[in-house]
Amino acid sequence: MRKSSGLKRQKVRTSPTIRRYFEAFLLDGQSRGLSPKTIAFYRDTLIVFLRNFGDWPPEELTADDLKNFLRHQFERGMSHGGVHAVWRAVRAFLNWLRAEGVEALDPKSVKGPRLVVGEVPVIGEAEVRRLLEAAETSSTPLRDRALILALWDTASRASEVLGLRLDDVQPEGLRVRRKGGMWQVLPVSSVTRRAIRVYVQAERPMSDSDRLFLTRRGDPMSYEALRSMLWRLSRAAGQAYKPPHSFRRGAATTMVRDGLNPFALQTLMGHRTPAMTQRYVRLAQADLSVLHAEHSPVSRLLRRK
Repeated sequence: MRKSSGLKRQKVRTSPTIRRYFEAFLLDGQSRGLSPKTIAFYRDTLIVFLRNFGDWPPEELTADDLKNFLRHQFERGMSHGGVHAVWRAVRAFLNWLRAEGVEALDPKSVKGPRLVVGEVPVIGEAEVRRLLEAAETSSTPLRDRALILALWDTASRASEVLGLRLDDVQPEGLRVRRKGGMWQVLPVSSVTRRAIRVYVQAERPMSDSDRLFLTRRGDPMSYEALRSMLWRLSRAAGQAYKPPHSFRRGAATTMVRDGLNPFALQTLMGHRTPAMTQRYVRLAQADLSVLHAEHSPVSRLLRRK
């Protein structure tokens, strides 16, 4: 069995590479009217796939290569949901190749990772605090701090925070583009506002891009870059990695636990229906159940007898 396990293997170019076909895949999706978010999902999610196999001819990718690649993502600490998202994107790309008449692996020959129902990683206040402390020794400390605070303060989707542009930082808060293209200005604390201002003034590199959060080279941060940043800071903080969406869940449950009413939470999170918000209310209630079990006044009373 050949093992790729996330390591590049030199290939002799005998036909167009996977990377070249990938650009055609994105162009085809745009011409078919796929939404910008769908295109961005494929582009950002498949970065790690291209990093491993981009220079390979597609006909040389085997089922074992793909299985080892997916296994390696779990070993790197990616959640089941994250690996499942990568698998969905890879599967769509391989199916497109075959539909275009390109010799490529049939994704049906690989049993993809199961999506664990009910798996809901949630990051807590203490974990966020340790990430902020770890960011102080990062090569981009001001950006990392501002980005973490923006995620935690707004309970926004990672894509919404990464999509922020310089003029989206407004006196009233941060203007994010929600699903469906709607714009919404979200209030932020003075601490987050100051962190963003300091980052822009002292650390943000010069760039032709007007995106707020950039890499050290001046490119807009991708989802994979954010995930790598959190992975690096989690290791430095000595804690388990949790994916970007865990900030949205954690912030929402924290606000509900602190008394924010569900209607206000629905507005803040950009949910179209109350049913979507109830998931976060249930998470907060489950959290309260655990806390109550630990600090029940009746349990304390009986223990003291």
